[in-house]
This record gives sequence, structure tokens and C-alpha cells, in this order.
Amino acid sequence: MTPSSFSEGTTISRANPEALLQLVEDGVIDAVVCSLKSGKEADLFVVEREPYHYVAKVYKERKYRSFKNDAGYREGRKVRNTRSQRALDKRTRYGQKLAETAWHTAEVDALTKLAAAGASVPRVLAQHERVLILELICDEKGELAPQLAQVPFSPEGAREMWDDILQQVVLMLLSDLVHGDLSPYNVLVREGKPVVIDFPQCVSASQNTQARKLLERDLKAIAQHLGLIDPSIRGLYKHFWQLWDHYERGTLDDDFAFDLERGRSVEVGDLEGLVGFVEEAREEAELEKRAAEGDTDAMALLRAAERRAAKRARKIADFEAAQ
Repeated sequence: MTPSSFSEGTTISRANPEALLQLVEDGVIDAVVCSLKSGKEADLFVVEREPYHYVAKVYKERKYRSFKNDAGYREGRKVRNTRSQRALDKRTRYGQKLAETAWHTAEVDALTKLAAAGASVPRVLAQHERVLILELICDEKGELAPQLAQVPFSPEGAREMWDDILQQVVLMLLSDLVHGDLSPYNVLVREGKPVVIDFPQCVSASQNTQARKLLERDLKAIAQHLGLIDPSIRGLYKHFWQLWDHYERGTLDDDFAFDLERGRSVEVGDLEGLVGFVEEAREEAELEKRAAEGDTDAMALLRAAERRAAKRARKIADFEAAQ
């Protein structure tokens, strides 16, 4: 929460959503100060409840969102009520309404969980239907904290910021979460440190089959941006597999750092890893030769690897088509 430092609250106009008017009438907030931003999923407003200012995030209805293909992100999100889960699975009218509610509450749940884990995220103050009231992230002067994309860095500062953001990603993964839409535009910089925002697209690391790919994409977006300042950062995201490997093995801790000298090892039992290993080491030809000579083990490995690779390719294609 930040002491009031904005100009005097404006009169609520027709531009303000009905949801905010209702919150004023109910006494939840005193006034809407100004419009802050319009995004693909929600509109942001600065609101006031004396003597503090907050952010009101008003989620758009699905028909008005520019981002609508959310199936890949909804995978793994479950509800306790079996009737509701069936409605969600069948995408009935009731199920679609539940899905909208779940889309809103996913961010609340993620932020609450991450705050408890010590992650640098905005604090949730209240939720009223489609409106989420959040901590307003400001700098030491009381001004709105800038996006990462707006902040100039020295090469040393860029590397420090990369390390800080990686630590936040680790805390997310330790909480079984992958952001899913991390970029220089949803990381704010407060007093030189990152504050990660916008979590409605977050996914469960253990329940969503796209989590690993999303983790790589999240780190790639940050590495490529900071890599414009320090080129040594640009390719660091390629080591994301170390982070995922520790997560899967249960050995991940908040002191994690990439080991740039460590090569990727692959277990034969890991068919997805086997496919990558075969491609990188160019041993597929040897397997085919053994299979042609009647080696049944080689035949089985090839068939299994091909099925796995085809299944993975379909999932990736489906997910990318939904973007």
C-alpha cells in the first residue's frame, strides 16, 4: 500500500466500468483516480481508499478479451465439485461461466500462494466478482514503478536483474507454478528489484503438460530482452532444463543457479529425452541400422521414440495454434 501521491481523485465517469461504480456505492473504495492501462485481459485503474491508492484490475469478459485461446493454460485446473468439473470439461454454458470465474481466481490464488512463499508480487487486498484490488507498486518517490522494458541498465545491472528474476521463477516453481506469460512488460522494477505481475495465465507445473515449454518461453523472453544490454545473458535460458530437472527430481531449492559447465544427461528410460539425445548425438542412424538387422530392442526404442515425438509435436502445434 502506498500513501496517496496522485492528483485529487476524479469524478467517476462513464468510462469507468459498472463494477467500479458498484464498489464506490458499497464503500469498498472512495473514488476512481484515473485509468492506468488497458490490456488484453483486463483494464487497470488507480483507485483510492483514504489515505492510500491501489490498483483495481477489472477483468474483461471473454468475448471482449483479445486473448481467448486459453485452453492450454486451463489444463490442470480442477474444481472440487464433480458436477462443476463435468460442466467445465464439457464446456456447457454453466461450465463456461465457471471457467471465467476460475480464470479470475487463478490469479488471486497464485498471488496469495507466492506472497506466502516470499516471492516479490503485488499483495492482494480484495476481490469482488470481476474486480481484483491490488497493491499499487511504486518507486521510492511514490511514482508508479516502471516496467522492466522501460528501465535502462548497465551490463552489470542487467546481469543482476537476470539473477533476481531467475530467483522469482524458482520461487514460482517451488510453489508448483509457472507464470506462462513472463515478459519485460509484466515485470515492474521497484527500487532496483523485480516485482512480477499478471498471473491469470499461470499454470500448475505438475499438472499442465505445457508447463516445461512455458517455463522455457518465460525465461527466453527475459533473457533476450536483458541480452540486448549484456549479450552473455541472451542464451542463458537454454539452460532452463537444469531448473526443470531439479524440480522433477525434488532437489530444487531457492539457492538454485545455472551451472554453465554442466552438460545435459539423458536417461534411457526418458523417451522424450532419448529423442533429443538421439538427434543431438546423431545416433538415430545407428538405431535404424540395428533395427534393420533384426535387433528387437532397437525396433522398440525407435517405435516408442517416434510415437512420443509425434505426440509431443501435436501438443506443441496445438498449443502454438492457440496463441
